[in-house]
Amino acid sequence: MHRSILSETQVKMLPLIKQFSSDFYLVGGTALALQYGHRRSLDFDLFTTKLFDNQAIIRKIRRNCTINKTHINESGQLTLIADGVKLTFYQFEYPVAHDEKFEDIITLPDDLSIAAMKAFALGQRSKWKDYVDLYFIFKRHSLQNVIDRAHKYFGEGEFNDKLFRGQLDFHQDISYVEPVDWMPGFEVSQEEILSTLSKIGLGII
Repeated sequence: MHRSILSETQVKMLPLIKQFSSDFYLVGGTALALQYGHRRSLDFDLFTTKLFDNQAIIRKIRRNCTINKTHINESGQLTLIADGVKLTFYQFEYPVAHDEKFEDIITLPDDLSIAAMKAFALGQRSKWKDYVDLYFIFKRHSLQNVIDRAHKYFGEGEFNDKLFRGQLDFHQDISYVEPVDWMPGFEVSQEEILSTLSKIGLGII
């Protein structure tokens, strides 16, 4: 795993993250970057299938960190900034395997499962970071493999592979609010990423 993708503040927070490892697993861009080492990440997204007590989580965080701001505090979701790091706790109803392990800290899904989750989420959001991550995922996995894994977790009724293919070629609503902080040697131009994803979505490559 590529620990170097974490900021110094995130590294200091790892003992706290470990305290949640019995109930939560790490997902998203940070989980993928730990495996690929392609970009830095500044947050932790923690998922569980179980309902959780937001106040109990807040109390645990406050024993270790300063909570700077709370963005979302509702049933099944808690998003806040602690010591400058964004933390999200989310109840995700779909059971996703998370057999990979980041040191002795927390488990995470393998890269193909993260790809399936990103493909599933692309229908609700279009973030530049997700397109960057998918570009690197497709260097290791075929489009069909990603689709098959998404169908396995979410079902053909919940995951529309035709829509996903189309989204790989539709770039007009991408949000670039969060810039990508590349790790050295992994920089790729926006043109190259979007062109490649379009070709994959259209079945050209």
